[in-house]
Amino acid sequence: MANNHPLAVYCSSCGAPANYDIVKQQYLCQYCGGVTGVKEPLVQLQHWRDARRKNVLRDEKAAEEVHSCLNCAAQVIIPKGEAMGKCDFCGGKFSRRAFVKSDELPELIIPFVLTVDEARERLLKWAHDNSSKKEAQAVLAGAEQLQGYYLPYELIRGPVTASVERLETFSDRKYHMGGFLNGIAVSTSKQLDNLVLDAMEPFEWTAARPFEFSFVAGHKVKLSDVEAYVLEQRVLDEVADSFRPEAEKVLQTTGISLSMQAGNLLRLPALLPVYTLSIGPVLAVVNGQTGRVAVSKIKLTHNVSWLLEPTLLTLLVGGVFAIWDVAVALSMALVFGIIFFAAFSDGRGDEWRRKIFKTDSARLERFQAKLTVDQGKEPIVDTTVKSMFMEPINGQLEPVTVSFYTPRRILMTLLGVLIFNGLPAIVAFMLDWEGIAEYKYNAVWMTLTVPITIILWVAVGRIRVYNFPIFKRMMPDGSTQPVKVDGEPTLSLGELFHTLKEIKDAGGGGIMFAIIGFILFMFLGTLGAILMPD
Repeated sequence: MANNHPLAVYCSSCGAPANYDIVKQQYLCQYCGGVTGVKEPLVQLQHWRDARRKNVLRDEKAAEEVHSCLNCAAQVIIPKGEAMGKCDFCGGKFSRRAFVKSDELPELIIPFVLTVDEARERLLKWAHDNSSKKEAQAVLAGAEQLQGYYLPYELIRGPVTASVERLETFSDRKYHMGGFLNGIAVSTSKQLDNLVLDAMEPFEWTAARPFEFSFVAGHKVKLSDVEAYVLEQRVLDEVADSFRPEAEKVLQTTGISLSMQAGNLLRLPALLPVYTLSIGPVLAVVNGQTGRVAVSKIKLTHNVSWLLEPTLLTLLVGGVFAIWDVAVALSMALVFGIIFFAAFSDGRGDEWRRKIFKTDSARLERFQAKLTVDQGKEPIVDTTVKSMFMEPINGQLEPVTVSFYTPRRILMTLLGVLIFNGLPAIVAFMLDWEGIAEYKYNAVWMTLTVPITIILWVAVGRIRVYNFPIFKRMMPDGSTQPVKVDGEPTLSLGELFHTLKEIKDAGGGGIMFAIIGFILFMFLGTLGAILMPD
């Protein structure tokens, strides 16, 4: 890596490259062990900008004309002598204007590695491999229209934090996450689908060079056209999307809310090499550096995986009552099914998502005009976001692992279920001095307790449990140790009583006493039937 690369961070003591430590929230030198604060890279970046400021005027004079689309407002610089018939983004007509200082040329550029023919070859290969898809048919029909552009981006590197919570009525626990953006690229173009552009990443930002017009000779250049406030929100949204997979995996739901906080970020406007093809609702792009292909799917997909658990619970209730009567089983399955589906749909919101088809990235190199995959290096791995959960321990945020079901918690739950469902039989066993008990009559008690057990399992074991996570501190050697974070409550029988209290508050004290009376009546009746079978 060049020593003057603006996105790289160097040790303030010895000048060697420094890597960000999420745990310590500082940059640490791998050579001398020195510490560099999160604000010092911003000073280094400003020095880099000051050093190249003398080239800015020369670059501005190199751009003579800007073509502006009258329909979508795209602004494009084209090579001298090339005619611009229609807009490649919407098909609209262009007007011409002079380049002005406010257009602000980028500070970095990643040069094209692929030619348009090589990019088209990769796009057609994807289309032939997926020929049964409508999107592939559209690509095959319009592949000759593929165009190469230097598109406007911002390259971002630095630490970010987030607060996360499950979107459920009974979930009020907020979690903390910390992460590091290792060169994430955010599009600053209005006309192209940001999800598709994201899918063709990553770019290898270490190949970025200070911008000069010599790099864009023979290529079209699209200027940035998003407002500052839109760009700020787009950055936060893209970072949130990068955090989302880890948060959804740990919190075991797709219904989450992420609130991002970003500060002390290295941000540089850049031009990145992209080949684009727009055919009706289909947008296909090829990464001009790595060759990764991304194609938008015409139809949205709906995530319905959450339906599995309430469906199984409904079938379980129906199966229990089917032992006695099919009509009763169907009625109970209907009643409990409504409860289960209402409970598990809470906080799900709109889970329609756009799927993007994409290929793998590769590290491409050109030698004597021949393009090859560099076998001496690993393919580019997307390392733009490294994130972890962090919680306050003794007043300081520490990295932790988060879980909700441990062997001990599961064992205690199973033990409680067995005791609750077999309580009359257990009491009868202790009182059966003459050995005349008939334990089969415990089934009467279970007609009541099995549905109650399932309801409590849903209310406590599948909903409230997420308010009581189990944390383990991540140690420097990679091991973990159980830890109690500041102010964290523990899951106990109190949650059962809290659930009963909510039933009481919803229906009044009368219904609660009626329920308790009925349960007591069933218990004593079942106990009597077991001890006095005749």
